[in-house]
Amino acid sequence: MAKRSYQVRVLAGQFKGRRLKYPDAPTVRPTMQRTKESVFASLAGEVAGAMFIDLYAGAGGIGIEAISRGAAFVHFVECGRAALDCLRENLARCGIARDRFRVHAADAFDFLGAAASRDIRPNLVYADPPYAVDPGVLLEFLARIDYPPGGLVVLEHPKKVMPAAPGGFARFRLKTFGQTQVSFFVRAEGEVL
Repeated sequence: MAKRSYQVRVLAGQFKGRRLKYPDAPTVRPTMQRTKESVFASLAGEVAGAMFIDLYAGAGGIGIEAISRGAAFVHFVECGRAALDCLRENLARCGIARDRFRVHAADAFDFLGAAASRDIRPNLVYADPPYAVDPGVLLEFLARIDYPPGGLVVLEHPKKVMPAAPGGFARFRLKTFGQTQVSFFVRAEGEVL
């Protein structure tokens, strides 16, 4: 079988144009460039200075894009060995300072379960879980994190699965890209964009 080839680049900001390496693994699927561009356009003004979590980070395309666009700090959460190797290589390839990120070689649910004890209070969480993960269960775990007012959760999910907003959150935007949808949630007591 021929190796898959991905042309994934950073779209904007400090590292614009940098090519990112992805593993040839069926479990890692990078977010489409068109989807990434649309999501970050929707988050304009929210990324700069943010504490950002890239959940199910894969090779880091979303989190690196966030750093490139001015996020203050990114937590990359990934447990696949091949993806972690590419993630670390991509961070080094871009020359991103170690004080701008932390790589968590952990299962997403384990990380979320310990986030409160680590005093992780993100402004933005981006989650692109494998389609086998129930997005409703994931959202319930995400709702347990202590967010600052207006904290946002962006979730990629299959078009045929419409997860309900977890307690304390409201969906304020939904975008469709082929068979994938992206739901945007905000803390209900926060200001809806």
